[in-house]
Amino acid sequence: MRYVELGTSGLKASVLGFGCAPVMGRIGRKPSLCALAAAYDAGVTFFDTARSYGYGESESVLGEFLQTKRDRVVLATKFGILPVPQRRWKRALMPAARIIVNGVPWARRLTRSQVNAQFQNNQLTKEVLRTSLEQSLRKLRTSYVDILFIHSAPISILEHYDLLEGLEKLVASGKIRVAGISADPDVIARILETHNPLLNALQFPVNIFDPSLTSHVSAVRHRELIFVANHPFGGIERVARSQAHLRRLAASSAISDELRGKLKLIDDEVLAELVLNLVLNDTGVHIVVPSMMKLSHLQANIRGISSCRFTTQELAWIRHNLAQSEPPRGLDLRQECSQQ
Repeated sequence: MRYVELGTSGLKASVLGFGCAPVMGRIGRKPSLCALAAAYDAGVTFFDTARSYGYGESESVLGEFLQTKRDRVVLATKFGILPVPQRRWKRALMPAARIIVNGVPWARRLTRSQVNAQFQNNQLTKEVLRTSLEQSLRKLRTSYVDILFIHSAPISILEHYDLLEGLEKLVASGKIRVAGISADPDVIARILETHNPLLNALQFPVNIFDPSLTSHVSAVRHRELIFVANHPFGGIERVARSQAHLRRLAASSAISDELRGKLKLIDDEVLAELVLNLVLNDTGVHIVVPSMMKLSHLQANIRGISSCRFTTQELAWIRHNLAQSEPPRGLDLRQECSQQ
């Protein structure tokens, strides 16, 4: 596993993080604990969750797992999207619902259309910040979080002076080591132009067909900033389309025979290697955070991080040419639940 210093925070973490969005959402408690243990045993030390993940229960499972490991990991959570409390009968049906959703592909699409109703978005007030953090700390069984991200914040967040003042006080109190923002690429790009000295951690979704944001990141000279990229694979239904698009790229007349051979053989493992290195190599991104609920995905991602068959020049060529191409119809690499 590779590790990286996170800006000037004094924190050090694995470049491969564990995304906890599926924990207690589409994945139940026991398999989630198994996945967390496998990642930790493999050297993963960055764990990313949120108050809204798993209908408000993701933090509890992560806190249970990290109870004896807290000082050996970097723990990030988010506030600003609150889960709507579930009725008891709905909670009781969740295990059966997970079986159906995980076993029937079309059920995932049907379920997603109902998910937004389960959350209260844009809860970006000083009071919600305080109460949300206290709930997070209690569920995570810790007295502090290493990074607290404002969740899916609009650019207008920079004008919420009361909220920013509240964040600053929490950092000073030691309950937060680093404050940051998790947002869409256009919001992150604006924040990079007007760097707020309080928001030193920036998390954003990755789209390998649009490297413009990583270009902005690599050009930034603020040493204190921490960059975390999430959703690199875009969901189970998108992986096959990504592979097909890369095979079409292999048909280019400008490609070398060696690279053509690599891209024509792009199975799930090679895709993991390629995507993770496109995100991390020469971009300024510190950590990439996929979901790795299956052991095979974790193992493929670790191999992809540890060694890369693609040269720096080949990665640069792929990154440039993907940016010039239109992704397959319906391809959205910013889905919450990624395959890897």
